[in-house]
Amino acid sequence: MGYVSFNDVIELNGILKEKGLNFKIHLRDTCGRQSFWIEPLGNCACEGKYDEMYGLVEAYFERKGFSVEYDEQKMNFVV
Repeated sequence: MGYVSFNDVIELNGILKEKGLNFKIHLRDTCGRQSFWIEPLGNCACEGKYDEMYGLVEAYFERKGFSVEYDEQKMNFVV
């Protein structure tokens, strides 16, 4: 079983920034599965950029061999 490192989260946040997506991903350390929460930053996050951000996050983790499962609000997820 693999795990997501802090460096992965830093890399993902850098990609989001490069793409002009004003969101930040945060890692929570939990028992068993790793969980994450999404922080929208500034006004740009509220201007219809969520779908683009979700697509980027999912593609990033899929390349690393993980699948993303969101909660009902899609502001938290596990891999």
